[in-house]
Amino acid sequence: MNNMIPIIRRDKKISQARLAKMIGVSPSYLCKIEKSLQQPSVDFVKKCSEILEVPENELFPDKINSKELIKIMSQKNNPLWVERRKLGMKQVELARLVKCSPSYLSKVENNQLVPTDFFQSQCSKVLKKKRSYLFPFIQKK
Repeated sequence: MNNMIPIIRRDKKISQARLAKMIGVSPSYLCKIEKSLQQPSVDFVKKCSEILEVPENELFPDKINSKELIKIMSQKNNPLWVERRKLGMKQVELARLVKCSPSYLSKVENNQLVPTDFFQSQCSKVLKKKRSYLFPFIQKK
């Protein structure tokens, strides 16, 4: 099942924990839904739709492939996320390669943290992309 909840949630700047509380579910349940590890209940979909102010069918579109998802996300997220997804690389894998924690990488990808110079350099090497492309809004010192 394709799932647009994390994309819509991040676009509205709502944390996973906050959305879970608003819906009345545990953060772990929401996480499983967002990762498509669990089917959502009808009540969950209805409440989520109301809170995020989008139609239910936009939360779980029937036909969306990974290329379309990357295109959608590239408009909302940073190039680091887009390039990692294009390579089919999991967050934990890239974190290991660039010598950081998965939570640090997640914060950078969600534009919640300005990455260090070392991190930017490592990502550039691992992903074989220019630093200025991966981190366009960061001025090199």
